[in-house]
Amino acid sequence: MTSVKPEILSHLGIGSGMDTTRIVDALVDAEVAGTKESLEKEVKEHETDISAFSKIRSNLKTFNENLKLIQNSGDLGYQGATSDKTIATFESNGDTAAQSINSSLTVSTLATAHTLTGPSLASTNSTVGARTIQISFGTWSADPTAGGGQTHTSNGQSTISVTATSSTTLLQLRDMINTAATDSDNDGSKDVTASVLYDGTNYMLSLKSEFGASNEMKVTDNHATPAYAYDTTDGAKLTQRVAGGNSSFSVDGISMTRSSNLVDDLYPGMSLQLLKTSSDPITITSEVDLTKAEDAISAYVETYNDIYRSLEELRKFNRDNPEESGVLAGSSLLRSIMTELRESNATPINGYAGGPYYLSSLGVKTNRDGLLSFNDPSMLKKHFDNNAESLRSFFKNQIVSTNPVIEPAVYNIANSVPGSYAVVVSGGSVSIGGVAASESGGVHTAGSGDPNGIGVTVSASDTTGTIHYGRSHLTLLQEKLEAFVKYDGLISSKVRNSEKRLSDLAQNQEALEIRIEKLRERYRSQYAAMESQIASLNETGDMLKAAFAQKDN
Repeated sequence: MTSVKPEILSHLGIGSGMDTTRIVDALVDAEVAGTKESLEKEVKEHETDISAFSKIRSNLKTFNENLKLIQNSGDLGYQGATSDKTIATFESNGDTAAQSINSSLTVSTLATAHTLTGPSLASTNSTVGARTIQISFGTWSADPTAGGGQTHTSNGQSTISVTATSSTTLLQLRDMINTAATDSDNDGSKDVTASVLYDGTNYMLSLKSEFGASNEMKVTDNHATPAYAYDTTDGAKLTQRVAGGNSSFSVDGISMTRSSNLVDDLYPGMSLQLLKTSSDPITITSEVDLTKAEDAISAYVETYNDIYRSLEELRKFNRDNPEESGVLAGSSLLRSIMTELRESNATPINGYAGGPYYLSSLGVKTNRDGLLSFNDPSMLKKHFDNNAESLRSFFKNQIVSTNPVIEPAVYNIANSVPGSYAVVVSGGSVSIGGVAASESGGVHTAGSGDPNGIGVTVSASDTTGTIHYGRSHLTLLQEKLEAFVKYDGLISSKVRNSEKRLSDLAQNQEALEIRIEKLRERYRSQYAAMESQIASLNETGDMLKAAFAQKDN
């Protein structure tokens, strides 16, 4: 009896005449179709989520960067000017709402920084000798000379001290002083700056204090030859090049002085920069100009609508034709993002005088479809004329005091809630928003409640005032966006989870392929055995048929 290989029988259907290859494929497909389809569907869903949310994260980051540009592009509605920019400049500083101004200014003197030099050395690498130099700050009654009896009254700033060795060079001494220098008055500038200058023949140390008559330096030197001294004990060994002096000027005939040439406290919200003295008065003005503010708000509305439309396209759901629905229809994370965007436009902006304010205060309207419109700039002017802080609340953060003897010192973004807080100073105790403040280093800080983290310095024993702490609409929106787009934010977490699930699904698909191949081999073997039996029976039948035929013959 002729043997027939099982694999050939299976392929050709020899014996039964059936296409067993197709039958095996159909049986395997029927058994795994549901699992395979489910895996493929889930893979597609996660791939779609990764692609879509990665794009959303990128778009939201761009939106966030645009918000920062908008925040810095608009002014607060007032623009300053002077009739002679070589004498002084006058500009809005954004610290608080400004006002209309038309005044005359005469600059008598400019503020100067106390400047000392010496001694002369042949090289920057010349050694200065082992000595300890101390620098303190205050007011000299006159330029001190040996035996002159002049006095130096400290201004309370920290004394700095440096110790040179026999190998310390002039350049190293300069660097030591600059490293030791502090900003003890917290004005953003170090109390002293050291440099090395060359006069054409020799090199010498130059010390320069901050501007103002009260920032003059007293320098002590413990060396037997106190070449770096400037005090009443050893005299003026250093040479005074410029005495510390205040600026003096008059505004509308009122004489005044400042320790600096940058005057931020003359008019609220405006900065006057004195550049040159003048014998004749010039004019300084501040007038309402909402052009830049309108442009910035229009830019905000446009960029907001762009991002909102892109999200809506992903979110939309078509009940009649699901194929036309957005790829993220039904996504809870996308819904959360869009909800935060919409709610930000209706959230009150606290912490500004006369507030709270709303985006609608600027003439921005939220439409039924969630988009914004800014079609009536007259609304902006109306609210601005009524209270200029309404515009500030859109652009700029602030922490300001209504009382100059109560100065804001610190706040904590994570803990301090925007708002207006009454400050009460009674004897040695201070309360902020009804919360007793603890004192450390001269700063009184609230440690609980809404004003938690807000600290103030006070220069009076019994007084009251209000601290306005506000975070602008743009800042609040940026903070909301940051929760979604930061490295460990909600979108990144969503993408990472989908990537992890894809990895698991890939393993499941590999396992399914192995299962499919085993099923196929099992069915092939079973059908091959069947075909072999049928072929054998057919062969036996042919033999019997031939035998009976011979008998009949």
